[in-house]
Amino acid sequence: MLMLLCALQLATLAPLTPVAQRQLLAPTAFHSVGFEWQDGYEGLEAAILAADGTIEPWWPVVEAADMRISQVGGKRYAALVHGSSSTSVGVLLRGVAAKSLATIQVFWVPASTPLALAVQPPIYNRSSWGANPANCAPTYCNTTHIALHHTASASEYASSSWAQCAANVKATQVYHMVTRGWCDIGYNYLICPHGDVFEGRGGGDNVRGAHDGFNCGSMGVAMMGYFHTPYNQTLTMPMKDSFVDLAAWKCAQQNIQPLGSSWYAGLGAVEQNMYGHRDVSNTACPGDFAYAELPWLRARVDALLNGGGTEIILDNGAAVYSGNWTTSNSAAGHYGPDYRWANTGTAPARALWTVNIPSAGRYQVAMWWPAGSNRYPATLVGVALHSSIYTTTINQQINGGQWNVLGSVSLAGGANTFGMSNAGALGWVVVADALRLIKL
Repeated sequence: MLMLLCALQLATLAPLTPVAQRQLLAPTAFHSVGFEWQDGYEGLEAAILAADGTIEPWWPVVEAADMRISQVGGKRYAALVHGSSSTSVGVLLRGVAAKSLATIQVFWVPASTPLALAVQPPIYNRSSWGANPANCAPTYCNTTHIALHHTASASEYASSSWAQCAANVKATQVYHMVTRGWCDIGYNYLICPHGDVFEGRGGGDNVRGAHDGFNCGSMGVAMMGYFHTPYNQTLTMPMKDSFVDLAAWKCAQQNIQPLGSSWYAGLGAVEQNMYGHRDVSNTACPGDFAYAELPWLRARVDALLNGGGTEIILDNGAAVYSGNWTTSNSAAGHYGPDYRWANTGTAPARALWTVNIPSAGRYQVAMWWPAGSNRYPATLVGVALHSSIYTTTINQQINGGQWNVLGSVSLAGGANTFGMSNAGALGWVVVADALRLIKL
């Protein structure tokens, strides 16, 4: 990772008092900052300074033994803390030092090495699974960490439909509120074996959950199943794909480095940015079989955010059509100049994109469409692999005007075919708009 090193001489300062503070301006826009020092400090705190003069929450400057910087000559380091590359201009220091402040070197991770943009994956909101109202007002903490959990319910792993998954989410809320006495479901998000992502805790983005005993600053994501002895269930590929997409979106939004560690406010210590529940609590959660996947999950998120591979986008004009399709641009939220639509339940109609893959590998697949109430909620899409066709369905009534990640597939180099069909009940329409592939 590219870092700029800026040495700031503070030797002439008197020891800091609880109300004293010192402003250190960055040499360039940045999204993370850390410290190096020679002597020990006690009670030293730092906060990110924004361009408008506002100050983000204070955090203790503590040693990070696991920083990936060689510690030689008695030098010691603090964990990186993330700001906003668009508004952060510096850092503030305050507190009482055990010794006179000597030279402090500040590591700025500049905005010239940003995390890639990731879009929010499809998420089923609370109303979709019939959430009960919470018994408390939501509170918020800036997300710096992502926690992996499991629900420890083996029967949830056997769910055969979205409706069953939704009912299981509701049952989890009832268990948390009635049996455990909490004011709402604890997890921020839950992922069923089919890869569907459900909003858990009420309050929206960055709401503080109740999932690991510390919570402030951590987004809790629960895999629905029992990934530990005696059931030994394993994460399905759709579950892993959805977790990666969800984590990549949050990491991009909050400038979280998926392979790094930083100060976890609720815990009061440095923790891996993507961790398992057992890393911070005396528990087997998320189970041995899910916990073993964490290094792979971190690596996939990192690859997705930091240019893991080629991006290929094909608009509807690049597809080959059979059957009766109509070109239109009247619906809001379409990709490019227009889109195609076809009636369901009529003579077969297909849209086929042939994608020339430059190199074999695993690719994330996403589609874009303008949503509408007349869209077919189970639009059939598929890919031809090894002389077989693999299909899934998408709900085009929701999540319009954005990329919707369907999952990931291993593709051979050369021509690969993706398609969409109008198969389904009479009275709806399907929309062919755009297709995107990203190599992971």
